[in-house]
Amino acid sequence: MRKILGAIFIFSGSLTLAAWADQTNYNIGKVGGSELKIGLGARPVAMGEAFVAQADDLNTTAWNPAGLAQMKGIQVGGMHNLYLQDTFMDYVAYAQPLFAGAGIGANVTYLNYGSLDKFDEVNGLPVAQGSFTPTVFTGTLGYGQWLLPSLAVGASLKMINQSIDTEHYTAVAVDLGGLYQTPVTGLRLGLALQNLGSQLAGADLPRNVKVGAAYMLPVKFSANDTWNTVLDVNVPFGDANYTSVNVGTEYWYNQVVAARLGYQVKNTGELGGATGLTGGVGVKVAMFEVDYALVSFGDLGLTHQVGLVFNF
Repeated sequence: MRKILGAIFIFSGSLTLAAWADQTNYNIGKVGGSELKIGLGARPVAMGEAFVAQADDLNTTAWNPAGLAQMKGIQVGGMHNLYLQDTFMDYVAYAQPLFAGAGIGANVTYLNYGSLDKFDEVNGLPVAQGSFTPTVFTGTLGYGQWLLPSLAVGASLKMINQSIDTEHYTAVAVDLGGLYQTPVTGLRLGLALQNLGSQLAGADLPRNVKVGAAYMLPVKFSANDTWNTVLDVNVPFGDANYTSVNVGTEYWYNQVVAARLGYQVKNTGELGGATGLTGGVGVKVAMFEVDYALVSFGDLGLTHQVGLVFNF
C-alpha cells in the first residue's frame, strides 16, 4: 500500500511540475477562485502564512495534507476571519490519527462578500434592482501517511461552490503534499501542489506550488519551551511575478502562551504601510487553545482572525 501511494504521489507530482514548466503565460484575468488564496487558521496566518513544512495541527489539510501523518490526537476547531471591507470568512476544521503513521482531516469554509447593490439598464440608465450577497462554500477531505520514517505524503480533495446572485458555479480540485524529515535535527522540508482541478465559472483555479522549511531552534528559556522558524516560497503556475516568500516564527513559553510573527513578500502593488506584516498570540488552557492573528494590507487596512481549538 505504501509503495502504491508513493508511486502515485511521485507520478502525479512529476506530471504537475511538467505542466507548470510548459506554461509560459499566466493570465491573471483567467484565474478564478481567489478565495482559495486566503490563509486558513489563525496560527499559520500569524506565522506569515509559512506552514507547508510545519503542518502539524488541524489546519494541515488546508496547507499540506502530508502533515496529517503527524497528528498525535484529535483536534476540532473553528476560526472567524474579519477580512477586508464587509467580507468575512468562517472556517471549521477537524483532524486525527487514523492508525499508526497515518491521519485524516477535513475542513469547511464559508466566505461572505457582504451585500452588493444590483442594477439593471433601462433606456440607457441604471435602475436599482435591490441587492445580492456573493458567497463561497468550500469543503475539503485529506489523508496523510508516513511512507518511510523520514518521508510522508498526502492528498486532499476539495469542492468549491460559488454563488453570485442567481448564478451558481462548482469546481473540484486536489492538493498533493510531501514532508521530509532531514538528517539535521529539528529541520523538516515540505512541498505542496495546490488547487489542481477543474475551472470555476469558466476560469482556472489559482494553482500553485509551495516549498518550505521548518526548523526548531535549540534555544529555549525553560524546559518545555519550543521555538519554530518557518520559510515558504509560493509559486503560481507560469508566472514568477506573483511568487511570494513568506517567513515566520512561533515561540511557545512552557506550552501555555505563544507569540507569533511573520512577513509576506509578494507583488501587491503600492499598498504602502506595513503590507505583509503578520503577528499573533496563542493561549492553551487544559484542552482548549485560543489563537489570534493580525495581518496588515497596508492602505487597505487590517484583518483579524480569532480561532478556538479543542484538543482531545
